[in-house]
Amino acid sequence: MNMKKNLLLLSLMLALSIPTFAQADKPSMMVIPANVWFVRNNYFTEHDNNGKVQKIPNYTKAFEENSDIKEAIATLGELFQQRGFELTDLEETLSSQDQEDALEIGMAADGYGDETNMGVADQILNQYKPDIKLTVDWETSEIGFQKQLRVAVRAYDSYTNKQIGNLTNTTPPMARGAFLADMIKQSVSAGFDNLTNNMMTYFQGLQSKGREVRMAVRVTANSSVTLFDQVGDDRLNMVLQKWVRQHSKNGTGNTAGSPSRARMNFQNIRIPLTDQNGQKMTAYEWATNEGLEAYLKSLGVSARVDENGIGSITVRIGAN
Repeated sequence: MNMKKNLLLLSLMLALSIPTFAQADKPSMMVIPANVWFVRNNYFTEHDNNGKVQKIPNYTKAFEENSDIKEAIATLGELFQQRGFELTDLEETLSSQDQEDALEIGMAADGYGDETNMGVADQILNQYKPDIKLTVDWETSEIGFQKQLRVAVRAYDSYTNKQIGNLTNTTPPMARGAFLADMIKQSVSAGFDNLTNNMMTYFQGLQSKGREVRMAVRVTANSSVTLFDQVGDDRLNMVLQKWVRQHSKNGTGNTAGSPSRARMNFQNIRIPLTDQNGQKMTAYEWATNEGLEAYLKSLGVSARVDENGIGSITVRIGAN
């Protein structure tokens, strides 16, 4: 009886406590099981990627066979929703795909289908554009006639995959019949305020400074120009650098390392969180809205912008 009272009190404290940023706009998020959980529970397929074996999480099989994954995601999601965060449900997202998209995602999860740099989770993030991706790993261990749960929650910027917060705790020994949801609430209670405050601090920084994205530039074998060739009044690498700074927020975006004739990389490009219609933008949508391809073609440079993920693009000089 005391255990039930303690769990009820804990749930009320998590639900009713007022966070530091209660009145601020809150980021959208999605809770996703950590890759290590899929591997440890044998919900993965292996894919040979140029001689390197990759373990690809099998989302469909996990949701069909393991009820814990639904309970863990729902429990964490509920706690964040009680704090006013906007949540995109992973299972509903997977099931709402139309037949063609669902088939493509399933094939990608098995290591087949169209060539793509995006895994299943990245495809979903790219479609729904949550500000923050939360990964959760949990593992139960038995101690005599009791059990305890270790939970690890990591918060990442969905666009850069930079970690912005974490929470790892282990419950005290509990009765074997304790529900997973109750154990998760018990485990995350101690550091939950700190995690949500870190997320809000980071999100407020995005609102003021802009969202961070990356851009790679690659010259194809078919290109008639290199990055060091003159295009108009400048070499092509300088043309691209000026364009990035003119079309980013507050003139941000610097090159990582020294460019070569065939490649250069931009990092720390900041873009607005939304477009002119108030819709969230990916890196690809930003480059498209700002007319990067059309601008290069107006200079006589054929180019194609490819999407690598929610916060990354590659400009391929010489591609159509």
